[in-house]
Amino acid sequence: VVSVEGGGGNEGGKSALYAFKTNLRRRRRRPLGQHDKITEEIVRHSLAQVDLRFAEGQTQTVNILVSRLECSRFSVVSLMSDQGVETLVRSLVHHYQIIGGVPLLATFDRGKPIATRTDSEVQILEWDLSFAYAAIQLGIGVQVRARRGADRGVGTNLGNWVKNGFFKDRVFAGEVDLERQLDEWVAKTNGLVSPETGNQLGNQAPAVLLTEERQRLRPLKLTPETLALRVPVVVGPRAAVLYEDQAYAMPSDAVGLVGALYLYPDKVVVVAG
Repeated sequence: VVSVEGGGGNEGGKSALYAFKTNLRRRRRRPLGQHDKITEEIVRHSLAQVDLRFAEGQTQTVNILVSRLECSRFSVVSLMSDQGVETLVRSLVHHYQIIGGVPLLATFDRGKPIATRTDSEVQILEWDLSFAYAAIQLGIGVQVRARRGADRGVGTNLGNWVKNGFFKDRVFAGEVDLERQLDEWVAKTNGLVSPETGNQLGNQAPAVLLTEERQRLRPLKLTPETLALRVPVVVGPRAAVLYEDQAYAMPSDAVGLVGALYLYPDKVVVVAG
């Protein structure tokens, strides 16, 4: 309780009380939309699935990851084998390699698979631990910015942007032809001046603006091959660690110890105790 009284020779005012009250109030964060165009600050990521029918009649579900720097509008699109955390994280690192560095903040348009629990507003209640550890290794802040209905603006959902701009009305001979056409379309898009980028960023193509933005990005210290996903584990009663139905033998004196499994593309390292 803070009491402020006047009179009696007290020349104090309410400024100290107001300052104290301000510190107690929950401060509003600056809305993301107000700093979307700050160089090197934000990269957006979107996961999507597309059902394709190739020219020879085969059908296949294709997973894609789309990334775009908000200042330069430079985009990267990759095909993925699945939408698991490991595939996502290694694809993210690959995208940062192409972009030429690491931004400050990575935003996603949905909570899966980077979170295990979200609320009704798609705010994270519980992060996937492997993804959280990877984000720490990369040194990026992560935010989920899901928009629905009238809140959606042009280009808000990057997955739909690729579906409508690339996959719609195209025919592919096979996976190799799909990858070739996708690479050509992305390169063409990055080399064009669109009304959206031109009006705000001086009539320059994303590929040109990226040259300046790269100078402010932080260096990428990992590659998809050197990145290790960290998974909490416990050594079981048979002196083994079980991960995705695969058992990894441990010394007998490690039974019952808590540890971590570090998953690389070509090896597994388990540290316990």
